[in-house]
Amino acid sequence: MHLLIAGGTGTSGRVLARRAVAAGHHPRVLTRRANQRRSDGLHLMHGDLTTAAGLDEAVDGVDAVVDLSNIATARYQPAAAFFTTVTDHLFAAEHRAGVGHHLTLSIVGVDRFPSAYYRAKLDQEAAVTAASARTGVAHSIVRVTQFHDFAALVLARFRLRRLVLAPPLHSQPVHLEDVADHLLAVLAGGPAGHAPELGGPQPLYVPDMVRRYAQKVDPTARVLPAPLLGAARRANNAGALRPTTGVRGERTFDQWLTEAH
Repeated sequence: MHLLIAGGTGTSGRVLARRAVAAGHHPRVLTRRANQRRSDGLHLMHGDLTTAAGLDEAVDGVDAVVDLSNIATARYQPAAAFFTTVTDHLFAAEHRAGVGHHLTLSIVGVDRFPSAYYRAKLDQEAAVTAASARTGVAHSIVRVTQFHDFAALVLARFRLRRLVLAPPLHSQPVHLEDVADHLLAVLAGGPAGHAPELGGPQPLYVPDMVRRYAQKVDPTARVLPAPLLGAARRANNAGALRPTTGVRGERTFDQWLTEAH
């Protein structure tokens, strides 16, 4: 299968590209840099998701497009504008090129946990459904839980000197290789609308994850749970961020810790 991975230079995109090659597929990775071929054989296609520049060439000849693109903000307006704009640009290019399948990565609990960023992801899901109906390009939306790598992100971003305030979330995190394999399975099965969601093999408390990761890479860090109030606290305590249906990955957080460095 010939794939275009939008957001393919990010954390999840790099793993998906590698697993796709291992499974015998032919992925292209969308980047703002000029077209080139990397030493690992991946073809980097130049394109800008926010302006649509280069997208027609990038999607030409592919069977499916996987949208893993993201924006580094927790604010609703810029996140919603980014996700809906990118979705419309990709579907328009896919329609012109005759692409048969558009897959968008989303988040388990996005419709249950009150968050500005999650509202923007819900807008993205709605934009995908509308664009699919408008253009005739079939779609799949795949919700997954937080990645194991979230522990490293929290340690890096939510600290002041030795103190780390970790979000006190009850999650069921999943290994990125399990995410990639699940996305490839959905692609192989054909467009599914809302595909089965994916969660990790065990429920975990995010501050505990961060604490265990810190013990390995920065034992001086003091990890404490940050406050969570109101509707967010109630949703979190009710398990809003844990999967209720779908499939489960096999790779554990302990395995990720062994691999992490």
